[in-house]
Amino acid sequence: MHSSRYVRHLGMCLAAALMAGGLAGCSADAVRPAHPAPRARPSVTPSPSGPAATARARALLLPYDRYELTPGDLATVQAAEDAVMVSCMRAQGRSWTPLPAATDADPPNRARYGVIEADVAARYGYHQPPSPPGVAGRGTAEDARNARLTQADADAAFGKPGASQSVGGCWKTAHDALREDVPKSPHNVLDELTTSSFDDSLKDSRVRHALSRWSACMKKSGYSYGTPLDAAADSKWQKTDRPSRQETSVALADVRCKERTRLVEEWSAVERAWQREFIRERPGQFRALALAKDTWLRAARAALRDTTRRH
Repeated sequence: MHSSRYVRHLGMCLAAALMAGGLAGCSADAVRPAHPAPRARPSVTPSPSGPAATARARALLLPYDRYELTPGDLATVQAAEDAVMVSCMRAQGRSWTPLPAATDADPPNRARYGVIEADVAARYGYHQPPSPPGVAGRGTAEDARNARLTQADADAAFGKPGASQSVGGCWKTAHDALREDVPKSPHNVLDELTTSSFDDSLKDSRVRHALSRWSACMKKSGYSYGTPLDAAADSKWQKTDRPSRQETSVALADVRCKERTRLVEEWSAVERAWQREFIRERPGQFRALALAKDTWLRAARAALRDTTRRH
């Protein structure tokens, strides 16, 4: 597991590039698989798994979540694409085994305000924890399936890899079929608003006061940080692949101080208010975003139901 700060904007892009058309933006690109062009076939080892999200993390919801595909939604789309690929591969005389669905994907804001779960802090500090068990199990199954693919199978499933490593084949056929009726939406606006909502909240007096209380609490534990972002970004944590005892101690103190000062409750309340205001100011754009998301998910769920009936 590589070193990574456990502070990220979950509302920001889940993938680096944007995908054109339909529900453009982060969510569309996040379902795109890597091309598994066969090389020397290494042995497949199980992916490590981390703890499933706690009830506290699952309860942390924001208004913009209604308009963005959550990690759970993305898992549904990926499972549907996988299922639709079966008939496309069969038409080419090839078999395709859909992967088990991942039902424990992270909630959308699990790490928006840094680490908030004591178990995660104790085990991983500020390092990125592995995926929850179901997600990790799906990853292991995918690696095993890819390792069995011949070059011809991989090309049929994902297209011939080119210089850009673009993905085509039956995956693109399935992806495009599920998105056929998805209308265009201003997803770039949501990406920008989600980022600004977080950044601007740091300037709000209520959040600043809550951060001051958190900082004072941390100081009583012997740690001097202005914000949880500062604690997570400490350069000491970036130098190792595994968290040190000091890192986990700081992370645990961070979680305890968040709970004692109600920092996450105060911070998220400010963001909720701002997000609701933006939604009221731009009703047409948000209706378009909701329609695009709902249409894509309806197509995915219908494809999964059809597959279940056939089998």
